[in-house]
Order: sequence, then structure tokens, then C-alpha cells
Amino acid sequence: MRGVDLQVACDVRTGFIEAAGRFAPQKGASPGQVELLERRLGVLAGCYADKLGIDVRLLEGAGAAGGLAGGLAALGGTLVSGFALVADLVDFDVHLRAADAVVTGEGMLDDQSFLGKVVGEVAARSGNRPTLCVAGRVSPAGARAAAARGLFVVSLSERFGDHDSLAHPLELTTQVVARWLASLDPK
Repeated sequence: MRGVDLQVACDVRTGFIEAAGRFAPQKGASPGQVELLERRLGVLAGCYADKLGIDVRLLEGAGAAGGLAGGLAALGGTLVSGFALVADLVDFDVHLRAADAVVTGEGMLDDQSFLGKVVGEVAARSGNRPTLCVAGRVSPAGARAAAARGLFVVSLSERFGDHDSLAHPLELTTQVVARWLASLDPK
């Protein structure tokens, strides 16, 4: 990878080994499978350190994408906040300053949504502006975390049912956002 400026956009700050415990259960892994994955990530981290001179266990965000971020860092990539990278590219802060309200979204809103992911970063930057998060699903921990940050949250699956929320997410999101924005209109 010499001569290549590889920026690895990470949406979480999870460590390399911790990726197994944090993400594998979301994908259906059993406790035994999580333990196996942690051991394998430990061995892989040791290989990266021995062969490439990079200890991915020390890099914040190396567990993003199940450890792929750490693998790319071992090859010479630089881990960067995915949100910050994209926000800079689209002049997010310029647009935010001109906004009266903010809308963001998440497939599954949970407590991890506020650990470097878009929803958490948008919530942190939105200030006192009314902010809506449209989510496919919302866990109790996600609802509490959102409430603590002053976000208004709509769960598509709760409001419209699992079938419709999966079959028509764009339509339903548009409907939710339009109703929410209309509720903000002082007329």
C-alpha cells in the first residue's frame, strides 16, 4: 500500500478485539461464538503486530466493520471518523447553520448509535434545533439515549409494523418526516 493515501471511514470507536462482543450478538452469534471470534481476533492482531508492525489493539475504531478497519489500518490505512469525513465533503456544518430543523436516520437505533455513528454525531451538532430520528427499529436503550439528547424518535416498525416498514421504508420515512415538519410549522 506504499504511496496510497488510504483513509478508512469508521462509524464506531470500538476496539479491534471488542468488535466480537459488541457486534456479533447483533448478527445472531451465541456467547460461545463470540468467545471464539474474540480469540481469533486476538490471534489476528498478534499476526498484524508481528508481520506488519501495527498493533491494531491500540487503535480506536479498529473494530469497525467487525475488525475490517483494523485490517486496513495494518495495511497502512488511517482510521478517520466516517461522519467527519462525509460532513466535510458535503459542508454539513454550513448547511446545519442554515437549518431550522434536522432529520437523521438509523436502521436500528440503540445505545451504540451514539458512539460515533451518524445519528449520534448529528444529535451532538444539532444544538437546540428540533431533531427527528427516523429508525427502522428502536431498542429501549436507544430510546433512552435519544431522549437524553432531546431527539424525537419514530420507529417505522412500531408505527407501521414490520412488514410495511421493510417493504416501504422510503415512502413511510417521507410520510413521517412530512408530518413531523408540518407539526413544527407555527401557522
